Amino acid sequence: MVCWKTIGERFGMQNTNIDTEEIVENGGYISKLFLNNGKEIDINKNDIVIFVGPNNAGKSQALKDIYEICETKKPSIVVKDIKIVKHAGDIKMFLENISTVNDHGTYKNYEGLGYSFASHSISGYSRDKYYGSARSLFVAYLNTLNRLTMSNPANLISRKAAKKNPIHYVAFDRTYREWLSENFKQAFSKELMPHTLNGSNIPLCIGDAVKFDKDFIDEQERMEEYAAILDTYKQVQEQGDGIKSFTGILLYLMLDYYCTFLIDEPESFLHPPQANIMGRIIGKTLRENQQAFISTHSEEIIKGLLDVCPERIKIVRITREEDVNEFSVLENEKFNEVWNDPLLKYSNIMTSLFHKNVILCESDSDCKFYSIIENYIKQLEGKYSETLFIHCGGKHRMAKTATALKALNVNVKLVPDIDVMNDEKVFKGIVEAFGVEWTSIQKDYNTVVSNLHSPKEEVKRNDAKTNINRVLDSSTNKVLSKGEIKSIREAIATISKWDNIKKAGCASLPAGNATVSFKKMDGILRTVGIYMVSVGELECFVKEVGGHGPEWANTVLETYPDLDNEVYDEVKKFVKQFSS
Repeated sequence: MVCWKTIGERFGMQNTNIDTEEIVENGGYISKLFLNNGKEIDINKNDIVIFVGPNNAGKSQALKDIYEICETKKPSIVVKDIKIVKHAGDIKMFLENISTVNDHGTYKNYEGLGYSFASHSISGYSRDKYYGSARSLFVAYLNTLNRLTMSNPANLISRKAAKKNPIHYVAFDRTYREWLSENFKQAFSKELMPHTLNGSNIPLCIGDAVKFDKDFIDEQERMEEYAAILDTYKQVQEQGDGIKSFTGILLYLMLDYYCTFLIDEPESFLHPPQANIMGRIIGKTLRENQQAFISTHSEEIIKGLLDVCPERIKIVRITREEDVNEFSVLENEKFNEVWNDPLLKYSNIMTSLFHKNVILCESDSDCKFYSIIENYIKQLEGKYSETLFIHCGGKHRMAKTATALKALNVNVKLVPDIDVMNDEKVFKGIVEAFGVEWTSIQKDYNTVVSNLHSPKEEVKRNDAKTNINRVLDSSTNKVLSKGEIKSIREAIATISKWDNIKKAGCASLPAGNATVSFKKMDGILRTVGIYMVSVGELECFVKEVGGHGPEWANTVLETYPDLDNEVYDEVKKFVKQFSS
């Protein structure tokens, strides 16, 4: 048995049939992965390792490799080897606790879910580097195919017979039944219950909990009526792949003796809300001495896990160029910096883990507009876009987001408005997040900033007084008109030195040193993936339409639905510069 004492303790329930005092720690955990590029990844016994990356990068293969090597060293593709740390518990005693034991005199045979061991065949377990034939005791491998059949009806057995199907545990132990039904209900709003009176097999039925408000003559009568009700319920194996896959995962998660879970794409066949629930269930169910390796394409799975156990998450991003894999590890501390930011948490940043290229923008309208143009360009080239556009909710979050994604070897580029330079601290953070030494551009930056001026950067008191008095003296009305209020506001308003460059871009820079320094600095930044909007901001690409933000973007697309219109020529040129 593994470190927890009983399944009842695990689920917060009572009345389990396992003697808590006799249970010791058995099995083990994977402590290290040896990857095909020579890299090693240290794993804790309670880590939830999430493999992410683009399609066909090697995520599912990594799980297959781990599962095969858990038995014995075999040729593999992505994961070349693993290190297993075994606990010191007596495996025979462990088998005595969880198995049906047949005593044949000279030896004993232990039977259970997925295994049948003769006592003499496991004598070398403690000496083996891997789990050997005991792999099925400690490692659960749930791929997208076998999950669809895991919830098929189990053969009817006697209570004392070996439990060779997870449904047998559900059929004969209330704690398993309650846990399974409770978690199924979270996703599908119905109870899940075994039909033990179905005949030769035990299906899982979906419906409302059966409750009686009448007395029965005897127990047999009650059972018959209960069975009649379950006969009307739908059965899991008759349902869609989403329900079958979800149930299949639950059936193995509930089994408390597994030390390591390998789950391939748990989101398969599920809608996003159900995928999120599945992530939460996995995170809540796994005990402190259980680990999991999960391959996923779903941001909802990751979000669900992060919501309940962020401290356990280790993200490994796998990419592949031809036959060469690259691995990037993001420990939970670094990812939490992004995850704990509310604006970023509820953005689509998680989706970036599954894309080849990511473009960070300041706002959602920037993302929408640039994405439409980029997709159009790709279509004309006979390609499809592999780029995801993510908004950071302003320039202040760009450095944090870029740092987290770069740690996972995501190909990140940044498209900020040109006035990203107006806050030196923010701009410096962005530059350094992309690996540029601030000192290499600081001189040019200072030259640009020092040459920016505004005719009304500050308001002199006497000028303001004169202009306000002129407005007040122009009328004898007791109440100021809207026009007078506007005039007073204009009299005391300042104009930032960044306004012109925001509206007109680098073309508004003073000739000479400022222009030279900007071009030099901009050239350096573009080499690392920072593309300041040359015309100032997005709206300056199509000046035929006024406004700002989402309203502007929608109006432009409605006014000029043909993306081949020359009005888009400038923005197309700009997008081509950073489009991979």
